[in-house]
Amino acid sequence: LCEEAKSAETESQRYERALASHRSQISSYRKRWEYSSDSAATTSTKTPSRSWPDDVPSNEDLSWLLEDIKYCVRSPNFRSDKDYCPRLSFRVASALLVQFDEESQKQGFEMLRSLAEKGYSDAMVYYGMCLNNGVANNSPDSDAAVSWFKRCADIYEHPQGQYELGVAFYTGEGVLEDEEEAVRLFKLASEQNHPAACYMLGDCLLDGIGVEIDRVLALEWLVRAAELGHRGARSRVMAVLEKKEGEDYDGFTDASRQTFTEHTVLSANKEGRIMRRRSTLQMEIGGGSRNPTELTRRQTIVVKVERNHRKCPLEKKKWEYYDGFTDASRQTFTEHTVLSANKEGRIMRRRSTLQM
Repeated sequence: LCEEAKSAETESQRYERALASHRSQISSYRKRWEYSSDSAATTSTKTPSRSWPDDVPSNEDLSWLLEDIKYCVRSPNFRSDKDYCPRLSFRVASALLVQFDEESQKQGFEMLRSLAEKGYSDAMVYYGMCLNNGVANNSPDSDAAVSWFKRCADIYEHPQGQYELGVAFYTGEGVLEDEEEAVRLFKLASEQNHPAACYMLGDCLLDGIGVEIDRVLALEWLVRAAELGHRGARSRVMAVLEKKEGEDYDGFTDASRQTFTEHTVLSANKEGRIMRRRSTLQMEIGGGSRNPTELTRRQTIVVKVERNHRKCPLEKKKWEYYDGFTDASRQTFTEHTVLSANKEGRIMRRRSTLQM
């Protein structure tokens, strides 16, 4: 009888129940996620960013690593671990790529390319990222980048590869935009505890991008991202849980995301056909190359997700920002109705939480 009652609940009722459950844990969240230079929240968890890989050697370590790499095949470590030399080379390449002089960057880029072509999974992903960003004075090549992300994700199920490929499908860069495929890849990476993927999956679930809106599940993934050290997710979750009516949080968490209210919007499928959908996201039609405005918006979201290193305040006060990551619209999950198109070009209504 209890299960039947739960199945009869509306989405709004399930969300309110989940919200109450999470609000009962605010004190625990605040304690675990409190930011300080030596807190567990910042030293024992990883924050997603373009600083991946997260073990880039310091400049002080680089000099002796360059010596070690000359003799790595003679090392006892190599005899017991055949990945020792590739792993060492990858760390050296990663350090060279963040140097300021172009010669070091090019050296690191070539080392990375060589490792990628030999099938070293981390190098395959990072090489794709470098191609996408045009590092070492190379022209950006998103098509080549996507091919490396796909190869690595398919062969190794590499979480960073899955995430980067998901971002490509989300933004429509280097590949035809496919929101459903982006969500699938974000989910695969999230299941391997990739913090940024968890955030993006939660964000898509909130806005009904590539998936039916599910605020309860979205909140679960945002909390998962927060627990993994994603400071933007911590900011977003706390903004939602501590939102007070009549208070504006300004900035990046605007009013459309404080409550997940439905709106009706028009969107387009791959063939350009217009459809109606429900969403909390009000946007112009489509993304990728079909709509530069929407592409820019999505790129901005991704950049903020990946470069979110800033302190996450835990007690939000009126007129203050949640690190510029959680504007007033994202503080509560209120539904809106928007229009969108599926792959067959049919108009559909969906729920979403973002007003653009």
